[in-house]
Amino acid sequence: MSKRAELANTYHERGYSCAQAVACAFCDVIGLKEEQVASLLSGFGGGFRAGEICGVISGAITVLGAKWPHAVAEDQAAKEFAAEKAREFNRLWREKFPEVRCEPLKELPCAAQHSPTAQKLGLEKNCAVYIVAAVEIVEQMLSEA
Repeated sequence: MSKRAELANTYHERGYSCAQAVACAFCDVIGLKEEQVASLLSGFGGGFRAGEICGVISGAITVLGAKWPHAVAEDQAAKEFAAEKAREFNRLWREKFPEVRCEPLKELPCAAQHSPTAQKLGLEKNCAVYIVAAVEIVEQMLSEA
Protein backbone atom coordinates (compact mmCIF):
# COMPACT_ATOMS: atom_id res chain seq x y z
CA MET A 1 0.00 0.00 0.00
CA SER A 2 1.24 3.46 -0.87
CA LYS A 3 2.10 5.49 2.24
CA ARG A 4 1.76 8.75 0.30
CA ALA A 5 -1.66 7.72 -1.02
CA GLU A 6 -2.72 6.84 2.50
CA LEU A 7 -1.43 10.23 3.68
CA ALA A 8 -3.35 12.01 0.91
CA ASN A 9 -6.51 10.18 1.96
CA THR A 10 -5.92 11.32 5.55
CA TYR A 11 -5.44 14.91 4.40
CA HIS A 12 -8.76 14.71 2.56
CA GLU A 13 -10.52 13.20 5.57
CA ARG A 14 -9.16 16.08 7.68
CA GLY A 15 -10.83 18.59 5.36
CA TYR A 16 -8.42 19.44 2.58
CA SER A 17 -9.78 19.48 -0.96
CA CYS A 18 -8.79 16.76 -3.40
CA ALA A 19 -6.17 19.02 -5.01
CA GLN A 20 -4.69 19.98 -1.65
CA ALA A 21 -4.66 16.37 -0.45
CA VAL A 22 -2.73 15.12 -3.48
CA ALA A 23 -0.20 17.94 -3.52
CA CYS A 24 0.35 17.98 0.25
CA ALA A 25 1.29 14.30 0.14
CA PHE A 26 4.34 15.45 -1.85
CA CYS A 27 5.44 18.47 0.20
CA ASP A 28 8.97 17.07 0.22
CA VAL A 29 9.04 16.95 -3.58
CA ILE A 30 7.50 20.40 -3.93
CA GLY A 31 9.88 21.82 -1.34
CA LEU A 32 7.26 23.71 0.66
CA LYS A 33 5.52 23.21 3.99
CA GLU A 34 2.06 21.66 4.15
CA GLU A 35 0.38 24.99 4.89
CA GLN A 36 2.10 26.65 1.93
CA VAL A 37 1.11 23.89 -0.49
CA ALA A 38 -2.44 23.88 0.85
CA SER A 39 -2.65 27.65 0.39
CA LEU A 40 -1.48 27.49 -3.22
CA LEU A 41 -3.99 24.75 -4.09
CA SER A 42 -6.95 26.09 -2.11
CA GLY A 43 -8.98 27.09 -5.17
CA PHE A 44 -8.43 23.97 -7.25
CA GLY A 45 -10.67 21.42 -5.50
CA GLY A 46 -13.97 20.47 -7.05
CA GLY A 47 -12.68 21.28 -10.51
CA PHE A 48 -11.91 24.93 -9.73
CA ARG A 49 -15.10 24.82 -7.63
CA ALA A 50 -17.00 24.60 -10.90
CA GLY A 51 -16.91 20.91 -11.85
CA GLU A 52 -14.13 21.43 -14.39
CA ILE A 53 -10.67 19.76 -14.39
CA CYS A 54 -10.61 17.41 -11.40
CA GLY A 55 -8.62 18.77 -8.47
CA VAL A 56 -6.61 15.58 -8.13
CA ILE A 57 -5.22 16.25 -11.60
CA SER A 58 -4.38 19.85 -10.67
CA GLY A 59 -2.65 18.62 -7.53
CA ALA A 60 -0.73 15.94 -9.41
CA ILE A 61 0.41 18.30 -12.16
CA THR A 62 1.57 20.74 -9.47
CA VAL A 63 3.80 18.03 -8.02
CA LEU A 64 5.17 17.12 -11.44
CA GLY A 65 5.83 20.78 -12.20
CA ALA A 66 7.81 21.11 -8.99
CA LYS A 67 9.84 18.02 -9.88
CA TRP A 68 10.41 18.96 -13.53
CA PRO A 69 9.98 22.74 -13.65
CA HIS A 70 9.92 25.15 -16.53
CA ALA A 71 11.31 28.03 -14.50
CA VAL A 72 13.25 30.05 -17.08
CA ALA A 73 11.11 31.56 -19.83
CA GLU A 74 13.68 30.95 -22.57
CA ASP A 75 14.24 27.29 -21.62
CA GLN A 76 12.03 25.68 -24.25
CA ALA A 77 13.47 22.21 -23.60
CA ALA A 78 12.30 22.39 -19.97
CA LYS A 79 8.93 23.70 -21.13
CA GLU A 80 8.46 20.75 -23.48
CA PHE A 81 9.68 18.26 -20.85
CA ALA A 82 7.18 19.62 -18.30
CA ALA A 83 4.44 19.42 -20.94
CA GLU A 84 5.41 15.83 -21.73
CA LYS A 85 5.13 14.91 -18.05
CA ALA A 86 1.64 16.45 -17.93
CA ARG A 87 0.64 14.49 -21.04
CA GLU A 88 2.09 11.31 -19.52
CA PHE A 89 0.04 11.81 -16.36
CA ASN A 90 -3.06 12.38 -18.47
CA ARG A 91 -2.40 9.20 -20.45
CA LEU A 92 -1.88 7.12 -17.30
CA TRP A 93 -4.98 8.66 -15.70
CA ARG A 94 -7.13 7.87 -18.74
CA GLU A 95 -5.96 4.26 -18.70
CA LYS A 96 -7.85 4.01 -15.41
CA PHE A 97 -10.63 6.58 -15.68
CA PRO A 98 -12.51 7.84 -18.76
CA GLU A 99 -12.73 11.47 -17.78
CA VAL A 100 -10.69 14.40 -16.42
CA ARG A 101 -13.55 16.70 -15.46
CA CYS A 102 -14.77 16.65 -11.87
CA GLU A 103 -18.49 16.75 -12.51
CA PRO A 104 -18.67 13.69 -14.79
CA LEU A 105 -16.11 11.81 -12.68
CA LYS A 106 -18.27 12.19 -9.60
CA GLU A 107 -21.22 10.67 -11.48
CA LEU A 108 -19.36 7.47 -12.43
CA PRO A 109 -19.68 4.27 -10.41
CA CYS A 110 -16.93 3.94 -7.83
CA ALA A 111 -13.82 2.45 -9.45
CA ALA A 112 -11.70 1.30 -6.51
CA GLN A 113 -10.43 -1.61 -8.62
CA HIS A 114 -8.12 0.86 -10.37
CA SER A 115 -6.16 1.62 -7.19
CA PRO A 116 -4.46 -0.96 -4.96
CA THR A 117 -4.43 1.53 -2.07
CA ALA A 118 -8.13 2.32 -2.49
CA GLN A 119 -8.90 -1.38 -2.33
CA LYS A 120 -6.75 -1.94 0.77
CA LEU A 121 -8.27 1.06 2.52
CA GLY A 122 -11.78 -0.03 1.53
CA LEU A 123 -12.54 3.33 -0.08
CA GLU A 124 -16.02 3.56 -1.53
CA LYS A 125 -16.37 7.21 -2.48
CA ASN A 126 -15.21 8.38 -5.90
CA CYS A 127 -13.21 11.39 -4.74
CA ALA A 128 -11.25 9.31 -2.22
CA VAL A 129 -10.46 6.73 -4.92
CA TYR A 130 -9.36 9.43 -7.37
CA ILE A 131 -7.11 11.02 -4.75
CA VAL A 132 -5.19 7.84 -3.98
CA ALA A 133 -5.09 6.79 -7.65
CA ALA A 134 -3.57 10.15 -8.64
CA VAL A 135 -0.93 9.80 -5.93
CA GLU A 136 -0.10 6.29 -7.15
CA ILE A 137 0.37 7.58 -10.70
CA VAL A 138 2.63 10.42 -9.55
CA GLU A 139 4.66 7.96 -7.46
CA GLN A 140 5.03 5.72 -10.49
CA MET A 141 6.23 8.63 -12.60
CA LEU A 142 8.68 9.80 -9.95
CA SER A 143 10.08 6.29 -9.52
CA GLU A 144 10.82 6.09 -13.22
CA ALA A 145 12.77 9.36 -13.16
